[in-house]
Amino acid sequence: MYGVKHMFRKNDWEFDWSELMTGVIFLVVAYFLFKKPGVALSGFVMVIALAAIIRGIAKLSAYRHLREDTGIRATLMLINAILDIILGFLFIFNVPVGIISISYVFAAWFLVDAIVGLLNVGHLKQFNLFLYVVSIILDILGIVVGLLLLMNPVVTAVTLATLVGFYFAILGVNAIVIAFARRM
Repeated sequence: MYGVKHMFRKNDWEFDWSELMTGVIFLVVAYFLFKKPGVALSGFVMVIALAAIIRGIAKLSAYRHLREDTGIRATLMLINAILDIILGFLFIFNVPVGIISISYVFAAWFLVDAIVGLLNVGHLKQFNLFLYVVSIILDILGIVVGLLLLMNPVVTAVTLATLVGFYFAILGVNAIVIAFARRM
């Protein structure tokens, strides 16, 4: 079994195709977000709404069996299922509420993703100092975008698609940088 030291040796890494594909996909998503921000954001809210309704219905269908197995704890899932369905219909019939809610979700996602990236960027230093610094800068930019999303959700809702587009562009470039850095 290989130790941690062995795992991070320069010779053990190869070109990272999954990072490259992730980067390209994120750049394509960013392009569409820049091109049609209103449509993209409204469409995203609708997808989230439908997913919430489907998830709620799935929980409702499992409720009877769960109640037989767990008793009162199943009531919490029943309440959760009903809330999922209500939230889904609320988003379908009131897209602006969905957009504001999603701005908080994206803010949390961006912050967590950028912080995790920043905490794990150290291994790139062994490959290329310049790419290591670029990755740190991109992760810090991701944290800034996440904080901007949290600070003013109303303004964020108006510009969310653009900010999300920038963030996906940042993530895309960063993933491509990592793919090439691991090859060196």
